[in-house]
Amino acid sequence: MNKFLRDEVVNALIDYKYLLNRGYNQKPSLDLITSHYRLSRSERMMLFRCVHSDLDSTDVCSRVIDLSEIPNHRLVIDGFNTLLTITSVIEGDFVYLCDDCFMRDLRSAKIKEFESDSIKRAASTLMNYIKALKPLDVVVVLDKQVSKSGEFRNELSEMLDNVKVVLASKADITVLMEGGVIASSDFVILKRANKVFDIAGYIIMSEFRDKVIDIKEIWKAVQS
Repeated sequence: MNKFLRDEVVNALIDYKYLLNRGYNQKPSLDLITSHYRLSRSERMMLFRCVHSDLDSTDVCSRVIDLSEIPNHRLVIDGFNTLLTITSVIEGDFVYLCDDCFMRDLRSAKIKEFESDSIKRAASTLMNYIKALKPLDVVVVLDKQVSKSGEFRNELSEMLDNVKVVLASKADITVLMEGGVIASSDFVILKRANKVFDIAGYIIMSEFRDKVIDIKEIWKAVQS
């Protein structure tokens, strides 16, 4: 049915979204679908991160601003969230364009040492795109709880002078409180933000399109 996902996973996607649309709770629905289709850990994670009810996905998509609007706004970037997504494709992993219009990977939540070539390249790429997008100003929020987050802040600050890089004990709350356009794939943040933009997705679609599995297109195909 699809060259990227086996038929059982596509069927699992259909059934899982059906349950969410009917108002069933996420975890028991995901447990049921995982058991029924014998999904792998990564297949389960794909459903968890990329499939939402139609109401939720439409709601988030409606908050995405047009690229041309970026210069008129402050851009607030969920730092580690964004860097990890870009790092995934740099390291050769596939990422998923989810049904809520945002790009996500299936990585663990751990950030790598800044000395690694892949994370340095991800940071450099992010900073180049920030320059090209020309927002009014930029705030990059880093989770203070992550090991060596202070070193990350120093490195990123040196890469682009006019970017404010902050450490936060509760990064999600700080991202939302900074105002402006939020760049994050954290669904909880996206649901609470007024304006959002997927800078990681924009970068990946520009430079690593061959590493993208489009869940939205797969969903459209099974509906036709």
